[in-house]
Amino acid sequence: MNKFTFFLSALLLISACNDSPYREEIPFASFPDVYIQLDLPEYNDLAVDGGYILLSEGVRGIILYRENTSTYHAYERNCSYRPYEAGSTVNVHSSELYMTDPSCKSSFSFTNGYPTGGPAQFPLREYQVSLNRRTLTITDEPIN
Repeated sequence: MNKFTFFLSALLLISACNDSPYREEIPFASFPDVYIQLDLPEYNDLAVDGGYILLSEGVRGIILYRENTSTYHAYERNCSYRPYEAGSTVNVHSSELYMTDPSCKSSFSFTNGYPTGGPAQFPLREYQVSLNRRTLTITDEPIN
């Protein structure tokens, strides 16, 4: 076995042992800060724990979810599994207990955006959310 063949064999063996999944990054879409006045009627769904609304910002939109009175999550609707495919859009499941991508059948937790089923192995992109009195501000700065 010559040196080239040995080197090539060693390289193939090392790459075959690498069990870390390939991660295709969710595209980035810059958007201006979003301000949500929680006292306005169009945001009544955010008045209860587990409430959510859909926003048009981001790559495929944002799911804004209320965990409790002081904790809100803003998740990118672009699925983390094959994010460049046309149908790779996350919705809220009809049970309203989790998020799902009907295209690849992945499901995601509302509390951290991590996958709970399906082929997705990475969390949804979560955007920075801050609460100042009764105003939420969502920025395009990812926190994960």
